[in-house]
Amino acid sequence: MKIEYDPGLIEEVVFKTIKLREEKGDNVLSDEYHALTDPIYENFPLEERSVQFRKVEWDFFKKLGFSKLIEEAFKEYPQVEGKVAGGVIAKAKNTQDEGSNLVKSLDASGKKRIIVKLLPDRFHEGAVLQKILHHELMHVMDMLDDTFGYRDERLGVNPMEENIICDRYKTFWDIFVDSRLVKQGKETVVSKEGRYQEFDALYQSFPLETKRAIFNTLWEDGSLTHDKILELAEDVNKVMAIADKGGQPGRTKKSHLLGAQCPLCQFRTYDWVEDPEQEPHLVKAIQEEFPNWVIDDGVCERCAEVYKLQSVIS
Repeated sequence: MKIEYDPGLIEEVVFKTIKLREEKGDNVLSDEYHALTDPIYENFPLEERSVQFRKVEWDFFKKLGFSKLIEEAFKEYPQVEGKVAGGVIAKAKNTQDEGSNLVKSLDASGKKRIIVKLLPDRFHEGAVLQKILHHELMHVMDMLDDTFGYRDERLGVNPMEENIICDRYKTFWDIFVDSRLVKQGKETVVSKEGRYQEFDALYQSFPLETKRAIFNTLWEDGSLTHDKILELAEDVNKVMAIADKGGQPGRTKKSHLLGAQCPLCQFRTYDWVEDPEQEPHLVKAIQEEFPNWVIDDGVCERCAEVYKLQSVIS
């Protein structure tokens, strides 16, 4: 597979390598670099110099074994070969920007290209780089797998809801990726316990034993798909139902998705009333107007204030 590299990434990786060696008192690489680049200023006009510098930097990048690290990682996923038009290793702006994606190819093959964004410092953390590449290439394999059914789509109907669903989706997908890597005997960027901590942070209101049961079920599930993950990310009750189906501790009460519609006013809400059963007058006032409403259906704070006031007046 043809793999291309972001020139800016190569430049920064090579410069950082030279600097690190200089700091250790080793100037061999620095002297070699300058012996090749200094004549460029004399032998080439200004408009050609950048091309010549890139050639030298690429040669150093290869010589230092960085391109080999990338190529060896790709070779561990032969299933990708033939399904894409090549790969691009690009420079990430920050840790949030690191990751992988599929983009439209520039050729007429109709196939997509793999884009993997990495921080330049990753190339000086060999073990970490390998873990990241394994993780990202597993994501790519899922994107290319018809069974997984990946779709690049808008999640949520507004920015707040989109952020919530995206965070949940990413966590579920990362659990799915890392659990399979562990089963393959590969090291992961984040440990199993680390993934549990991420899951725990998203569902703090769940009972501890229930959270553990749900997470363990997800970790062992090798059949997750895009649609299943999206369903879980959108509906907190579907997540809780995993414990129920597995015969694990059941839920004590129904949880409500932030941004879901209030059953009374039909407006989306991020402020649900907790434990409305502790306010009998509120429950009575709601059920007088909505006889079929039950506590498990939930009520937004705005509606609660209206019915509390109504109960006082009546």
